[in-house]
Amino acid sequence: MSHNYSRRRFLKTAVLATAGATLASYCSTTRGAKIPQHIGVQLWSVREDMKKDPAGTLAAIAKMGYKEVEPFGFDGGNLFGLSYSEFGGLLTRNGLTMHSVHSGLTLKNWNAGTNDITDDTKKTIDAAAKAGLRYLICPYMSAENRPDIAKMVKLYQSMGKYCQKAGLRFGYHNHDFEFTEKGPDNRLLIEWILQEVDPAVLAMEMDIYWVHHAKHNPLDWFKRFPGRWELCHAKDEAKTVKGETVEVGDGVIDFKTIFGKSKEAGLQYYIVELENYQTTPMQGIERSRQGLLKVFA
Repeated sequence: MSHNYSRRRFLKTAVLATAGATLASYCSTTRGAKIPQHIGVQLWSVREDMKKDPAGTLAAIAKMGYKEVEPFGFDGGNLFGLSYSEFGGLLTRNGLTMHSVHSGLTLKNWNAGTNDITDDTKKTIDAAAKAGLRYLICPYMSAENRPDIAKMVKLYQSMGKYCQKAGLRFGYHNHDFEFTEKGPDNRLLIEWILQEVDPAVLAMEMDIYWVHHAKHNPLDWFKRFPGRWELCHAKDEAKTVKGETVEVGDGVIDFKTIFGKSKEAGLQYYIVELENYQTTPMQGIERSRQGLLKVFA
């Protein structure tokens, strides 16, 4: 992929993202909801299918009606055994785009000597920018790093600043522990992240299932930190003791009420994800998409 082509693709993506922000009022509770511009699927949901047959899986996803995907495992090298240009070619042939990817991040990405992210980490960010991405998202904070939350927020701040220079946004995706575990000053880990990292360089990807599973109400966090939640993962919670993930519409989460506050939240990107399946992963993400569309009907 040439630099000029990558730059043109990035600028096009940025324009679309800006348009998405302008259209954030599509989920007004008083005027009725409209189908969002950005509905995608996190490819972790179909990871085994992607491992066996990425081309066939992406073609099937497009046939379902998806227009966007969110890959995982971005490390500056390849995706699903393909170079970024090869993977991008598959997306283009199937009418798909990717605005965000998940990329692992730990304190190994921090250089204590320079008080900054490592050079290799910067190369990964540069690769994400060249691939035309809008968001580079940290999907998880490891248990061993959580006691060092003060260092982690410095890492996230530096990631955000370098991403901003490169022309994309750094993001953080939550699980349940951020809403249950506390730092050394008794603040929840999610509060550390939201209060210590400059919102100008950090976008939040709310996993609605995990917030609900932690016995919190997403609406409360929309109200406390309005405009911070630019992306979300949509998966439902089963009506069981374990409360495992199920397809949107098959569980107990009130997505209609939650997405009725999308404008307050700042939501632009709605991404289906599944970790447990009632049928097959591919059937699950298709059912989830239909369930999500019904929320906006």
